[in-house]
Amino acid sequence: DHQCCACGLRIRIPEPEITFVDAAHLIPFAESRNDHPTNGVALCKHHHWAMDQRLLAPGPDGQWHVSRWVIPRRSRGEEDLFRLGGQPLLIPAEPAYAPSLDALRWRFERLAV
Repeated sequence: DHQCCACGLRIRIPEPEITFVDAAHLIPFAESRNDHPTNGVALCKHHHWAMDQRLLAPGPDGQWHVSRWVIPRRSRGEEDLFRLGGQPLLIPAEPAYAPSLDALRWRFERLAV
């Protein structure tokens, strides 16, 4: 529903069609050649970038995990990322669009620790 599965941000402007949420690959397309929705999650630009930098990862346990590189006292942005740790993924209601456990595991294993 064009909602970030990390923070819940949903901005969708119909005309012209603008959304602040990206389809973010869990296993990068360059590696997997997999564009199926089960290899992705909907993320705002902020959380998409953080996941690609290995600072944030959705886990197979259905929760967000944060790298130890994120130190909340350094900045408000890092504090916001840090607080996401342990929060549940906001998963689509339609099971066909839910991320696969294998893809979640792949991404979780690459979290910078």
